[in-house]
Amino acid sequence: MFCETPTAEKERWAVWWRYRQWHGISRDMWCGYFGGRSVVPLQQFEPPYWRVNYPGRQILFSGYHLSPNTSAEYLAALETYSPPWLHGYPSLLSLLASYVLERGTPLKNPPKIVTTGAENLLPQQRDLMVKAFGCPVRQHYGQAESVANISECPNGHLHIDEDFSFVELFPLDSDHGTFRVIGTNWSNPAFPLFRYDTGDLVQCSEEAVPCSMTGRIVDSIDGRKEDYVVLPNGARLGRLDHIFKDLTRIREGQIYQPERETIIFKIVKGEGYGPEMERRLLDEARKRLGREVAIKVEYVSALERSRTGKLRFVVSEVS
Repeated sequence: MFCETPTAEKERWAVWWRYRQWHGISRDMWCGYFGGRSVVPLQQFEPPYWRVNYPGRQILFSGYHLSPNTSAEYLAALETYSPPWLHGYPSLLSLLASYVLERGTPLKNPPKIVTTGAENLLPQQRDLMVKAFGCPVRQHYGQAESVANISECPNGHLHIDEDFSFVELFPLDSDHGTFRVIGTNWSNPAFPLFRYDTGDLVQCSEEAVPCSMTGRIVDSIDGRKEDYVVLPNGARLGRLDHIFKDLTRIREGQIYQPERETIIFKIVKGEGYGPEMERRLLDEARKRLGREVAIKVEYVSALERSRTGKLRFVVSEVS
Protein backbone atom coordinates (compact mmCIF):
# COMPACT_ATOMS: atom_id res chain seq x y z
CA MET A 1 0.00 0.00 0.00
CA PHE A 2 1.39 3.42 -0.99
CA CYS A 3 0.76 6.39 1.31
CA GLU A 4 1.36 10.07 0.70
CA THR A 5 0.92 13.30 2.61
CA PRO A 6 -1.60 15.94 1.48
CA THR A 7 1.30 18.17 0.43
CA ALA A 8 2.82 15.42 -1.74
CA GLU A 9 -0.54 14.79 -3.39
CA LYS A 10 -0.97 18.50 -4.15
CA GLU A 11 2.49 18.68 -5.67
CA ARG A 12 1.79 15.64 -7.85
CA TRP A 13 -1.41 17.18 -9.20
CA ALA A 14 0.30 20.54 -9.68
CA VAL A 15 2.93 18.97 -11.95
CA TRP A 16 0.27 17.08 -13.88
CA TRP A 17 -1.79 20.22 -14.42
CA ARG A 18 1.23 22.24 -15.44
CA TYR A 19 1.79 19.69 -18.22
CA ARG A 20 -1.85 19.89 -19.25
CA GLN A 21 -1.83 23.68 -19.28
CA TRP A 22 1.17 23.59 -21.63
CA HIS A 23 -1.23 22.07 -24.14
CA GLY A 24 -4.16 24.40 -23.59
CA ILE A 25 -6.12 22.12 -21.27
CA SER A 26 -8.10 24.00 -18.63
CA ARG A 27 -9.85 22.77 -15.49
CA ASP A 28 -13.29 23.39 -17.03
CA MET A 29 -12.55 21.46 -20.25
CA TRP A 30 -14.60 18.32 -20.87
CA CYS A 31 -12.55 15.13 -21.14
CA GLY A 32 -13.34 11.79 -22.75
CA TYR A 33 -11.48 9.19 -20.68
CA PHE A 34 -10.45 5.75 -21.96
CA GLY A 35 -8.66 3.82 -19.22
CA GLY A 36 -8.85 0.86 -16.91
CA ARG A 37 -11.67 1.93 -14.63
CA SER A 38 -14.60 -0.42 -14.27
CA VAL A 39 -17.17 2.06 -15.54
CA VAL A 40 -20.05 -0.30 -16.32
CA PRO A 41 -20.57 -3.98 -15.37
CA LEU A 42 -18.55 -6.38 -17.50
CA GLN A 43 -21.73 -8.40 -18.03
CA GLN A 44 -23.46 -5.45 -19.70
CA PHE A 45 -23.96 -6.11 -23.42
CA GLU A 46 -25.94 -3.04 -24.46
CA PRO A 47 -25.04 0.66 -24.49
CA PRO A 48 -24.34 2.98 -22.86
CA TYR A 49 -20.81 1.72 -22.21
CA TRP A 50 -19.92 4.99 -20.51
CA ARG A 51 -20.90 7.19 -17.61
CA VAL A 52 -20.92 10.99 -17.33
CA ASN A 53 -19.27 12.70 -14.38
CA TYR A 54 -20.88 16.14 -14.61
CA PRO A 55 -19.06 17.81 -11.66
CA GLY A 56 -15.71 16.56 -12.98
CA ARG A 57 -16.59 17.24 -16.63
CA GLN A 58 -15.69 13.71 -17.70
CA ILE A 59 -17.20 11.11 -19.99
CA LEU A 60 -15.77 7.85 -18.63
CA PHE A 61 -15.72 5.22 -21.37
CA SER A 62 -15.34 1.53 -20.59
CA GLY A 63 -12.21 0.12 -22.20
CA TYR A 64 -13.43 -3.42 -21.57
CA HIS A 65 -16.38 -3.07 -23.97
CA LEU A 66 -14.60 -1.37 -26.90
CA SER A 67 -14.70 -3.77 -29.86
CA PRO A 68 -15.65 -3.89 -33.55
CA ASN A 69 -19.21 -4.77 -32.51
CA THR A 70 -19.56 -1.73 -30.24
CA SER A 71 -17.41 0.81 -32.09
CA ALA A 72 -20.42 2.51 -33.72
CA GLU A 73 -21.93 3.27 -30.30
CA TYR A 74 -18.65 4.69 -29.02
CA LEU A 75 -18.19 6.94 -32.04
CA ALA A 76 -21.80 8.10 -31.80
CA ALA A 77 -21.25 8.98 -28.13
CA LEU A 78 -18.12 10.97 -28.99
CA GLU A 79 -20.10 12.93 -31.56
CA THR A 80 -22.91 13.53 -29.08
CA TYR A 81 -20.70 14.77 -26.24
CA SER A 82 -17.85 16.15 -28.43
CA PRO A 83 -15.20 16.33 -25.66
CA PRO A 84 -12.36 18.62 -26.77
CA TRP A 85 -9.85 16.54 -24.80
CA LEU A 86 -9.29 12.78 -24.94
CA HIS A 87 -7.12 11.09 -22.33
CA GLY A 88 -6.28 7.49 -21.54
CA TYR A 89 -4.30 4.40 -22.40
CA PRO A 90 -2.64 4.68 -25.83
CA SER A 91 -3.67 1.11 -26.69
CA LEU A 92 -7.35 2.04 -26.25
CA LEU A 93 -7.14 5.44 -27.92
CA SER A 94 -5.28 4.03 -30.93
CA LEU A 95 -7.88 1.27 -31.19
CA LEU A 96 -10.58 3.94 -31.15
CA ALA A 97 -8.66 5.83 -33.84
CA SER A 98 -8.56 2.74 -36.03
CA TYR A 99 -12.36 2.54 -35.88
CA VAL A 100 -12.64 6.19 -36.95
CA LEU A 101 -10.39 5.56 -39.96
CA GLU A 102 -12.17 2.34 -40.92
CA ARG A 103 -15.50 4.13 -40.80
CA GLY A 104 -14.17 6.48 -43.45
CA THR A 105 -15.65 9.71 -42.06
CA PRO A 106 -13.98 11.85 -39.37
CA LEU A 107 -15.69 12.83 -36.14
CA LYS A 108 -18.00 15.83 -36.55
CA ASN A 109 -16.29 17.66 -33.69
CA PRO A 110 -12.89 16.02 -33.23
CA PRO A 111 -10.84 16.63 -30.08
CA LYS A 112 -8.35 19.47 -29.90
CA ILE A 113 -5.80 17.49 -27.88
CA VAL A 114 -5.11 13.86 -26.97
CA THR A 115 -2.99 12.94 -23.93
CA THR A 116 -1.83 9.47 -22.96
CA GLY A 117 -0.43 7.78 -19.88
CA ALA A 118 -0.07 4.50 -17.95
CA GLU A 119 1.30 2.65 -21.01
CA ASN A 120 4.17 3.26 -23.39
CA LEU A 121 3.07 5.34 -26.39
CA LEU A 122 4.33 3.66 -29.57
CA PRO A 123 5.14 5.76 -32.66
CA GLN A 124 2.59 3.97 -34.82
CA GLN A 125 -0.08 4.56 -32.18
CA ARG A 126 0.66 8.28 -32.21
CA ASP A 127 0.57 8.36 -36.02
CA LEU A 128 -2.78 6.56 -36.04
CA MET A 129 -4.34 9.00 -33.57
CA VAL A 130 -3.01 12.08 -35.36
CA LYS A 131 -4.45 10.78 -38.62
CA ALA A 132 -7.85 9.95 -37.11
CA PHE A 133 -8.33 12.93 -34.79
CA GLY A 134 -6.27 15.59 -36.58
CA CYS A 135 -4.80 17.03 -33.39
CA PRO A 136 -1.60 16.81 -31.32
CA VAL A 137 -0.99 13.67 -29.25
CA ARG A 138 1.13 14.17 -26.12
CA GLN A 139 2.36 11.72 -23.52
CA HIS A 140 3.12 11.83 -19.83
CA TYR A 141 5.10 9.37 -17.71
CA GLY A 142 4.80 8.77 -13.99
CA GLN A 143 4.09 6.04 -11.48
CA ALA A 144 2.12 5.52 -8.27
CA GLU A 145 5.30 5.80 -6.19
CA SER A 146 5.82 9.37 -7.46
CA VAL A 147 9.61 9.16 -7.79
CA ALA A 148 9.91 10.31 -11.41
CA ASN A 149 7.84 12.36 -13.79
CA ILE A 150 8.37 13.06 -17.50
CA SER A 151 6.15 15.42 -19.50
CA GLU A 152 6.03 16.07 -23.23
CA CYS A 153 6.20 19.77 -24.06
CA PRO A 154 4.45 21.57 -26.97
CA ASN A 155 7.70 21.22 -28.96
CA GLY A 156 7.43 17.43 -28.76
CA HIS A 157 10.31 16.95 -26.29
CA LEU A 158 10.10 14.68 -23.25
CA HIS A 159 11.30 16.65 -20.21
CA ILE A 160 12.15 15.26 -16.79
CA ASP A 161 10.24 17.32 -14.21
CA GLU A 162 13.30 18.21 -12.12
CA ASP A 163 11.32 20.11 -9.48
CA PHE A 164 9.14 17.08 -8.74
CA SER A 165 11.78 14.51 -7.73
CA PHE A 166 15.46 13.61 -8.06
CA VAL A 167 15.81 11.38 -11.14
CA GLU A 168 18.94 9.42 -11.99
CA LEU A 169 19.45 7.64 -15.30
CA PHE A 170 21.59 4.52 -14.99
CA PRO A 171 22.96 3.05 -18.24
CA LEU A 172 21.82 -0.43 -19.15
CA ASP A 173 25.05 -2.32 -19.79
CA SER A 174 23.67 -4.48 -22.58
CA ASP A 175 22.12 -1.67 -24.62
CA HIS A 176 23.96 1.57 -25.43
CA GLY A 177 21.71 4.60 -25.11
CA THR A 178 19.18 2.85 -22.85
CA PHE A 179 18.89 3.94 -19.22
CA ARG A 180 17.07 2.72 -16.12
CA VAL A 181 14.92 5.32 -14.36
CA ILE A 182 15.89 5.62 -10.68
CA GLY A 183 14.03 8.16 -8.56
CA THR A 184 13.92 9.75 -5.11
CA ASN A 185 10.82 11.65 -4.05
CA TRP A 186 11.33 15.11 -2.58
CA SER A 187 8.46 15.64 -0.21
CA ASN A 188 6.58 12.56 0.93
CA PRO A 189 7.67 11.68 4.49
CA ALA A 190 4.70 9.32 4.73
CA PHE A 191 6.43 6.94 2.30
CA PRO A 192 9.99 8.10 1.54
CA LEU A 193 11.69 6.29 -1.32
CA PHE A 194 15.41 6.72 -1.99
CA ARG A 195 16.95 5.72 -5.30
CA TYR A 196 13.91 3.62 -6.13
CA ASP A 197 14.27 1.50 -9.28
CA THR A 198 11.06 2.06 -11.23
CA GLY A 199 11.77 -0.83 -13.59
CA ASP A 200 11.25 1.54 -16.52
CA LEU A 201 13.64 2.37 -19.35
CA VAL A 202 14.27 5.47 -21.45
CA GLN A 203 16.40 6.24 -24.49
CA CYS A 204 18.84 9.16 -24.35
CA SER A 205 21.33 10.46 -26.89
CA GLU A 206 24.47 12.47 -26.16
CA GLU A 207 23.41 15.29 -28.46
CA ALA A 208 21.98 18.41 -26.81
CA VAL A 209 18.42 19.25 -27.85
CA PRO A 210 17.55 22.97 -27.82
CA CYS A 211 14.20 23.74 -26.20
CA SER A 212 12.64 26.71 -24.44
CA MET A 213 11.33 24.42 -21.68
CA THR A 214 13.52 23.41 -18.74
CA GLY A 215 14.45 19.91 -17.61
CA ARG A 216 16.63 17.18 -19.07
CA ILE A 217 15.29 15.67 -22.27
CA VAL A 218 14.93 11.96 -23.02
CA ASP A 219 14.44 10.73 -26.57
CA SER A 220 11.78 8.15 -25.79
CA ILE A 221 10.15 6.18 -23.00
CA ASP A 222 10.60 2.49 -23.73
CA GLY A 223 8.46 0.91 -21.06
CA ARG A 224 9.65 -1.67 -18.57
CA LYS A 225 12.68 -3.93 -18.40
CA GLU A 226 10.30 -6.82 -19.06
CA ASP A 227 9.35 -5.37 -22.49
CA TYR A 228 12.20 -7.30 -24.11
CA VAL A 229 12.57 -10.65 -25.84
CA VAL A 230 15.56 -12.89 -25.17
CA LEU A 231 17.27 -14.66 -28.07
CA PRO A 232 18.76 -18.17 -27.74
CA ASN A 233 22.25 -16.65 -27.45
CA GLY A 234 21.14 -14.57 -24.45
CA ALA A 235 20.87 -11.24 -26.26
CA ARG A 236 17.98 -9.01 -25.16
CA LEU A 237 16.08 -7.07 -27.80
CA GLY A 238 13.77 -4.13 -27.19
CA ARG A 239 12.16 -1.39 -29.29
CA LEU A 240 10.39 -4.03 -31.37
CA ASP A 241 7.45 -1.72 -32.08
CA HIS A 242 9.24 -0.79 -35.33
CA ILE A 243 8.16 -4.17 -36.70
CA PHE A 244 4.59 -2.84 -36.87
CA LYS A 245 5.48 0.65 -38.13
CA ASP A 246 4.02 0.50 -41.67
CA LEU A 247 1.61 -2.41 -41.19
CA THR A 248 -1.52 -0.29 -41.19
CA ARG A 249 -3.95 -3.20 -41.63
CA ILE A 250 -3.11 -4.58 -38.19
CA ARG A 251 -5.58 -3.27 -35.63
CA GLU A 252 -3.61 -4.47 -32.58
CA GLY A 253 -0.51 -6.56 -32.05
CA GLN A 254 1.34 -8.16 -29.18
CA ILE A 255 4.57 -10.16 -28.93
CA TYR A 256 4.48 -13.31 -26.79
CA GLN A 257 7.59 -15.35 -25.98
CA PRO A 258 6.80 -18.69 -24.30
CA GLU A 259 10.44 -19.90 -24.57
CA ARG A 260 13.75 -18.66 -25.92
CA GLU A 261 13.39 -20.50 -29.22
CA THR A 262 9.87 -19.27 -30.04
CA ILE A 263 8.25 -15.87 -30.52
CA ILE A 264 4.55 -15.55 -31.30
CA PHE A 265 2.92 -12.47 -32.79
CA LYS A 266 -0.68 -12.19 -31.62
CA ILE A 267 -2.57 -10.17 -34.19
CA VAL A 268 -6.01 -8.60 -34.33
CA LYS A 269 -6.78 -8.14 -38.01
CA GLY A 270 -7.92 -4.78 -39.29
CA GLU A 271 -9.97 -4.06 -42.37
CA GLY A 272 -8.18 -5.17 -45.53
CA TYR A 273 -5.71 -7.48 -43.79
CA GLY A 274 -4.55 -10.32 -46.03
CA PRO A 275 -1.68 -12.71 -46.85
CA GLU A 276 0.52 -9.88 -48.11
CA MET A 277 0.30 -8.12 -44.75
CA GLU A 278 1.28 -11.34 -42.96
CA ARG A 279 4.27 -11.77 -45.28
CA ARG A 280 5.43 -8.22 -44.54
CA LEU A 281 5.02 -8.81 -40.81
CA LEU A 282 7.14 -11.96 -40.95
CA ASP A 283 9.78 -10.24 -43.08
CA GLU A 284 10.07 -7.32 -40.66
CA ALA A 285 10.18 -9.67 -37.67
CA ARG A 286 12.90 -11.80 -39.24
CA LYS A 287 15.04 -8.73 -39.97
CA ARG A 288 15.09 -7.81 -36.29
CA LEU A 289 14.95 -11.20 -34.60
CA GLY A 290 17.29 -13.18 -36.84
CA ARG A 291 16.98 -16.84 -37.77
CA GLU A 292 17.69 -18.49 -34.45
CA VAL A 293 14.07 -18.30 -33.28
CA ALA A 294 10.86 -19.73 -34.66
CA ILE A 295 8.43 -16.92 -35.50
CA LYS A 296 4.73 -17.69 -35.52
CA VAL A 297 1.59 -15.64 -36.13
CA GLU A 298 -1.53 -16.25 -34.08
CA TYR A 299 -4.77 -14.47 -34.93
CA VAL A 300 -7.08 -13.47 -32.10
CA SER A 301 -10.30 -11.49 -31.85
CA ALA A 302 -8.92 -9.36 -29.00
CA LEU A 303 -5.73 -9.06 -26.98
CA GLU A 304 -5.72 -9.99 -23.32
CA ARG A 305 -5.41 -7.03 -20.96
CA SER A 306 -4.53 -6.84 -17.30
CA ARG A 307 -7.27 -6.50 -14.72
CA THR A 308 -6.62 -2.74 -14.77
CA GLY A 309 -7.20 -2.67 -18.53
CA LYS A 310 -3.57 -2.14 -19.53
CA LEU A 311 -2.05 -3.84 -22.56
CA ARG A 312 1.52 -5.12 -22.47
CA PHE A 313 3.29 -4.96 -25.82
CA VAL A 314 5.68 -7.80 -24.92
CA VAL A 315 4.67 -10.75 -22.74
CA SER A 316 7.57 -13.08 -21.98
CA GLU A 317 7.84 -16.29 -19.98
CA VAL A 318 11.63 -16.17 -20.33
CA SER A 319 13.66 -14.93 -17.38
